[in-house]
Amino acid sequence: MQHNYLSRVFKSFSEIFNLRRDCDENGTIENIRKNVDFHGSNAWTLVFAIFIASIGLNVNSTAVIIGAMLISPLMGPILGIGLSLGVNDELLLKKSFRNLSIAVLISIITSMTYFLLSPIHDAQSELLARTYPTFYDVLIAFFGGAAGIVSISRKEKGPSVAGVAIATALMPPLCTAGFALSSGNLKFLAGALYLFVINSVFIALSTLIFVRYMKFKVVQYQDKVEKKKIRGWISLVVISIILPSLFFAWSLLQESNFNLKADKFIKAEISSPTSFVVGKNLQFKYKEPVIEVSLIGPPLSSEKIKDLKSRLPFYLLEGADLKIQQIDPLESARNATSTLEVELNSLRQLQQENDMNKELLKNLSNEVTLLFPSSETVVQIGHRWGVIWKKKPQPVEVEKINKFFSLRDKNIQEPPLHLSRLETKVRSQK
Repeated sequence: MQHNYLSRVFKSFSEIFNLRRDCDENGTIENIRKNVDFHGSNAWTLVFAIFIASIGLNVNSTAVIIGAMLISPLMGPILGIGLSLGVNDELLLKKSFRNLSIAVLISIITSMTYFLLSPIHDAQSELLARTYPTFYDVLIAFFGGAAGIVSISRKEKGPSVAGVAIATALMPPLCTAGFALSSGNLKFLAGALYLFVINSVFIALSTLIFVRYMKFKVVQYQDKVEKKKIRGWISLVVISIILPSLFFAWSLLQESNFNLKADKFIKAEISSPTSFVVGKNLQFKYKEPVIEVSLIGPPLSSEKIKDLKSRLPFYLLEGADLKIQQIDPLESARNATSTLEVELNSLRQLQQENDMNKELLKNLSNEVTLLFPSSETVVQIGHRWGVIWKKKPQPVEVEKINKFFSLRDKNIQEPPLHLSRLETKVRSQK
């Protein structure tokens, strides 16, 4: 009785997940073969898409990057590699590899050209996100590729291919590689190319698995030795790609855990009603992670800081280097007051000099007009004194008044300017 029930349940699930029922094998193969080629419109579309994606990465626009991925034809040869391995089509495999290589070369040259010409040379967050792949990218690529091959193998094509193009993000890593070459950053180049390899290999792998699961007709049969050899090569490639991504994922997890523990330690042990955390810098390193905290409040004693360091193991932060930068509000206020006093004294001195100049100008004007009736007044133009004449002065008058100025005040280093009222207006406007 129970056995029959389990059989019915299993049969029901088999029907739900049956992919052969509405599979369009011939249409799928034809569609993939058609999109493997990279010439004509496909090549131009790739160039345009790369330019758009590069601009999106350069200006940090997610919407622009998504738009570029939707029109990218990069998925074609990758699906071709998976299909050719699944149906043992050696000619299609060679063609797919050749066209993928051409596409990658076109993509990197195009993006490098853009970034060499672009006035924006900073690496934005969207670009940096493509330089540190992890095991999560492996999962995204595998399940994204699976969704893609299942979608295009239906008689009624689903909308999943567009979603796969966005999820697996084949194009941004190549654009990032172009940026890395244009800036000479080998670390970015290695990370970006590694992410592209992850995406390509695991999209092809999921395509291979589902093509065989849906029992597509093989082009040529293989003997057991050849089958074993190919499986060995595929396993070697998959393992060699997965292992570094597992390490990066572990590193990311360790860094995330460190940040959570450090935040908990800071909130519980350092923050207080009298001491406020105004800044922190958490640096995860394998041997000696660093916790830098900036505090404003009464200075902590050396004993208190020593006690805080001794409490790090309670938060699983053994080996972490705790650095505390203390900002004393009273000392800051004193420094601010001193700075204000200096500025105030400087302003007072300028005011005094201004008042003295005004007084000197008034006295000079009275003395000059009294001694030289042809003169009208004395003015100051920039750092020079000037005498305004009612009419053009005689050379003798000019000589006498120059001598008067030199004897009148030792601070007057240059003889005055001799001007008419009109010349004074022109000089003042300049």
